Amino acid sequence: MQPIRRARLEAVILEELSKVVPRELKDPRITSVTFTGCQVTPDGSQATVLVTLLGAHALEGDENAKAREENEKKLNACIKGLNSSSGFLRRHLASALTVRHIPTVVFKADKGFENTYRVHELLKKISTEPSSEGN
Repeated sequence: MQPIRRARLEAVILEELSKVVPRELKDPRITSVTFTGCQVTPDGSQATVLVTLLGAHALEGDENAKAREENEKKLNACIKGLNSSSGFLRRHLASALTVRHIPTVVFKADKGFENTYRVHELLKKISTEPSSEGN
């Protein structure tokens, strides 16, 4: 599949999923979810959709460890719910896409925002520490 066609297919998959998931899926595990990216394999047989929970971001410090763990549990449950409904979502995509073979849909957690926040906090901590260099 050509890269331009694959990119267009990825965009349509993201758009359709963002429309149908909040309206059609009634699974209680699936809460307010944001689809952050889609990667279709070069042969177009599988689409990996990256998912994050709306408003869930990395929290630093020991006092927020419980909140981070709770967010992780919610995200894992949401991904399990989305993967269990992937057949329904694939049938919906079949009516929306104009390709001969509809890709199977796999959902994975997007750790990009969390990792970016963690690196930013580490850099901020390094810049505020006094330097150990002597004069």
